[in-house]
Amino acid sequence: YWPEIYTNMSIVDPASKHPYRDSPSPLRFGAVSPFDPQLFARVDDFAEELLKGTAGGKYSPLVVSEWLEQLSQTAAKSLEEAQAQTAAKATPEFRRLAADVAIQSGIGRFFAHKLRAGVLWAIYDRTGEAKALEEALKAYRAAHRAWSGMANRARDVYARDITYGTTPHMRGHWIDRLPAIEEDIARMEKSRPSQAGQHDAERVRVAIQMALSPPKPIAVACRHTPPARFRPGAPLEIQLSLERGNGRQVRLHYRRVNQAERWQSIEMQWRDNRYAAVIPGPYTQSPYPLQYYFNLRHSADQIQIYPGLEATLSNQPYFVVRQA
Repeated sequence: YWPEIYTNMSIVDPASKHPYRDSPSPLRFGAVSPFDPQLFARVDDFAEELLKGTAGGKYSPLVVSEWLEQLSQTAAKSLEEAQAQTAAKATPEFRRLAADVAIQSGIGRFFAHKLRAGVLWAIYDRTGEAKALEEALKAYRAAHRAWSGMANRARDVYARDITYGTTPHMRGHWIDRLPAIEEDIARMEKSRPSQAGQHDAERVRVAIQMALSPPKPIAVACRHTPPARFRPGAPLEIQLSLERGNGRQVRLHYRRVNQAERWQSIEMQWRDNRYAAVIPGPYTQSPYPLQYYFNLRHSADQIQIYPGLEATLSNQPYFVVRQA
């Protein structure tokens, strides 16, 4: 696993050659599990949600795509400003920094476009809608241009064989990864839907449109004070107040801070001008702290995660309560 010099995983063909043998089946890009599957949706799962018109309460691949694109644009703009202002452009230190920022920005753009391509192709694979395939190819070709531009810039900067390990996917250079991307684009051009079924034409049109122009997320101001402590074996009430009051479906997701365990969830009830739910006593009987967050459903296809990730993407996206 070497994301800095990524070996392309096929969007289309699970039988294509790649090193990611521990991924979920089928072994292709859309089925890959996120590192945090509780907060982030797989490409295939999100495509299903778009076609059903129901949001699943996780960050979508399109949200991640927008984050990557914004970060890449900010990095590229900041690099231009630095180059215009510094008197040290010719120094090795600045040249190293400039090369690495440009490479990282290109990698970000590549994955931003590839995530969009994956969602659009998954819609095509399920519906056979030619427009979805057309837009998937546009996005995948844009991903190729981003990688190619970055790789060619790195050609004269980095060694031709950057060795991270002994196997082929842990050696080489960014330029070596282009043929696999090109081969997968060619596969996509010739692909046929594998599971196309009966879908409402308008729902498919809306799904494609949402993949191309995701709606802006709704964010309602929330007020929540985590309990100071909890007593093992005692029920723990969690409360949430909203700026606009009642009228939404709110779910509490909670888990002991133990990654070997799965998350639990419960629908919160509106009472005394706030939402409330109780984590049962048997569940709090544990040596672990508790972590939790909220899903606020504003509409069928709009769910807010609270506290979620802020604009910096560097905060803790859930609350934690420790034992008394």
